[in-house]
Amino acid sequence: MPAWRHSRGPYSTARNHRFRVFFLAAAPAGNEVCAAMIVGPSKRRRDWASLFAARRWQPEEFARLVESDEIGSAFFEIESQINGLYRAVQMAEAGQRQAGPRADGDCLGEQALKARWLSAAFEPHRAALGPLQRDLDLGLMRWIRRASCLSVVIGAGATMDAGGPSWAALVRRLLARLSEQGREIGELRLTAESTPDNREYRRVVTGNERLPADAESRARTVLALIDAGTADVEALMEGAQICHDFLGQALFTDLTGILYEGQRRPGAIHQAIAELAAPIAVADRGGVFPGWDAIITYNFDDLMGEALDDLGLARAAYAMRGKQLAGDPNETARQRGPNGLHQPIYHLHGYTPRRLFLITQVQFVFATSQYTRTYGGSLDGIVGEVFARCLANPVRHALYVGCSFDDEAMNDLLRQAARALPGRYHYALLRWPGDAPFATATADEVAHASARYVSIGVRPIWFDDFSEIPGLIRSLA
Repeated sequence: MPAWRHSRGPYSTARNHRFRVFFLAAAPAGNEVCAAMIVGPSKRRRDWASLFAARRWQPEEFARLVESDEIGSAFFEIESQINGLYRAVQMAEAGQRQAGPRADGDCLGEQALKARWLSAAFEPHRAALGPLQRDLDLGLMRWIRRASCLSVVIGAGATMDAGGPSWAALVRRLLARLSEQGREIGELRLTAESTPDNREYRRVVTGNERLPADAESRARTVLALIDAGTADVEALMEGAQICHDFLGQALFTDLTGILYEGQRRPGAIHQAIAELAAPIAVADRGGVFPGWDAIITYNFDDLMGEALDDLGLARAAYAMRGKQLAGDPNETARQRGPNGLHQPIYHLHGYTPRRLFLITQVQFVFATSQYTRTYGGSLDGIVGEVFARCLANPVRHALYVGCSFDDEAMNDLLRQAARALPGRYHYALLRWPGDAPFATATADEVAHASARYVSIGVRPIWFDDFSEIPGLIRSLA
């Protein structure tokens, strides 16, 4: 990767005050209509301000105000207040750091208790909406994204939408190739045309090495599980480990060929995300910011970056090179310089673009050993950076797209953040698991299906068919 300094310069939040201010600054003329309800500032804002300013919050008064207001407006005011509580903590801590002594450690705890109370008190009103909860969340996310406070987290589903392999299919192809063909052993030799002044080399295959018997047996076991559709995360990681043990870093050369085979191009999901990445002006933050606070991906491929390239947007892919976080900017971003406005794309598990690219020092997370190295101890590197900056930041939110939430290590990190920051949620586009359409689900069915995700601080945005995903993303414009 070319040297490219990772900088928070354009994304400083030192001037941010409250979500409400972000929302109003980003708002179009008139109210925001999301399906069947209005999501935006309440006409009873003074009543809400009076409630929030009271020394004691009375449940009966809170319920009366919710029930007498438009539900989308009540939701907006409550979410704005929760965000304001956490933002106040951030500003106090920043001020204390500049002044010298650290902020009172009880400050966050007190605000978290208030946020928990507000979220819990509103939950029955929210739950009663059943499927219409989706309209609340989409409406709120629209405001958040227009303030450049929303990140998008991309999983394997986006690559699959572009015709790429699932994780299981990728592991299967790599294992099958090793089991059937082994690996070539080669060396570089001088060509006959080589001269002392112009030395030319050609790689010559000198032999073939097969998987050891024990690895071959394990590989066939994993292949059988994949073919039967019963391979779990542990089995897939074992298959990946077999490949990595045998091929080393060369594994990712084979993997790159699979990811881009057939001249694969960005899919509809990539394109929808790219359309919302254009820079946006946020008046209260005093400048222009990327359309997404960050694009975060678990995928190795650069299809998301290529979708941004197709629209002429400045972007830089960030990944770990050795122990350093390094960036790979496109030409537009390179012309603007390291501190120029660009859309960052964080590749949490490694990065391999389509073009000829040296991957020797790139850190990948594919095999069990690599996964343990990344998540087994204290968070550092790109995962720690992204988690602190985006996923555990109390005034930042993320939308998960194409993610299965099978990664228990990341789920546990989200769970920890949810416990520390009650009332602050991320969102995820997920296929409705019921037999009937989501719109016909009961409130209890929605609550039951959502419980697993809500417990880790993620609100599901349910859909019936994967073809709906691009439209749902575009609805955040």
